[in-house]
Amino acid sequence: MNYPFSVFLLTIISWSLSLGLSPLIAYSQSSIKLPEPENPTSIEPKPSVPTFTPENPPPNNPRSTINRANLEEFKIYRLNTGDSLSITVPKFPEFDAAVNIDIEGKVVLPILGRMSLTGLTLTEVETKIAEQLGHRFLQAQPEVFVNLTAPRPAQISVLGEVFKPGFYSFVSGSPLTAALLVAGGSTNDADLRSITVRRTLVDGSVIEQNFDLYTPLISNQGLPDMSLQGGDVIVVNEIKVGEDRDYDRALVARTTLPQQTIRVRVLVPSNTGTSFRNLELPNGSTFVDAIASLPPDDNLLIKEEIALLRFDPETGGITTQKLNTQQVIHGNIAQNIPLQNEDVIVVSRTLLGKIFNSFNIITQPITTFFGFRVFLEGLL
Repeated sequence: MNYPFSVFLLTIISWSLSLGLSPLIAYSQSSIKLPEPENPTSIEPKPSVPTFTPENPPPNNPRSTINRANLEEFKIYRLNTGDSLSITVPKFPEFDAAVNIDIEGKVVLPILGRMSLTGLTLTEVETKIAEQLGHRFLQAQPEVFVNLTAPRPAQISVLGEVFKPGFYSFVSGSPLTAALLVAGGSTNDADLRSITVRRTLVDGSVIEQNFDLYTPLISNQGLPDMSLQGGDVIVVNEIKVGEDRDYDRALVARTTLPQQTIRVRVLVPSNTGTSFRNLELPNGSTFVDAIASLPPDDNLLIKEEIALLRFDPETGGITTQKLNTQQVIHGNIAQNIPLQNEDVIVVSRTLLGKIFNSFNIITQPITTFFGFRVFLEGLL
């Protein structure tokens, strides 16, 4: 007998219910949602690289930050490798010692052993030794005296407007003026009101201070109380345009701070065409000093047109001033101008015209005094 499919299905359901089973149809109405498996190969997106601009500058490195310090900070002498010390403990002479700070910044003390002193002041060393003695060997902290018997050599960098920039060795504690003198003195473009000193401390931080040597010159004041230490960087800044109205360059030139001699060249006609006279004059010399340094029969004393040429590094051009030898000799102060290093005195209108014609046709700008000198020598 054939039964309809619906009858067969009802029979199966009834049989399942009689056995206490859930009908199969119920399973078809429920669903189980499994958690999505994590993708172990997924790659996190890379963080975007920030773009630094003047409005969004990169963060400062705290170890390279330059901090403005007061003058008192530059007076402090901090110990380092090469310093020699005398240590005295009055009531306990067994702890007395004469020591040198080694390359690791340490000393060997009697009974106490090795001790690091790098970056400490003499007062801090006294305190440190007294605390160690009181804590380890004595019932109370004793009185301790520490003296600097021989300061370490100091390697200093001198940069900016000095005649011979470079590295120089000093004895620690030398005055700031010593650095200018050993570097050949300041140039005519130096601003002695603005000398920057940078010093790196033991922790890597850098302190900076600006010193004025010009004011003591004109007001008979004492020099800044600042002593050089190893690693100091001295920058003699250039005087800015428009800030030299109250700056007496002529006075500065006659002191011991700028370069002591200047070179002035005299271009004169000769039997073979033209020739140079090289004059080494004291800094602060004037046009009449140049005349006096030449032989009496030199062509400079004849009644020809004379001009002073001076190279201007800011514009790459040449400034010119006509001079009259006879007027200078007879006391015309306006004609007796102060001379500067690398000035060129040209005798003869013909030579002057030749120089300017050549200067107008060159294709590369002249940017240094050396280039100016080569240019003039190339005309001979």
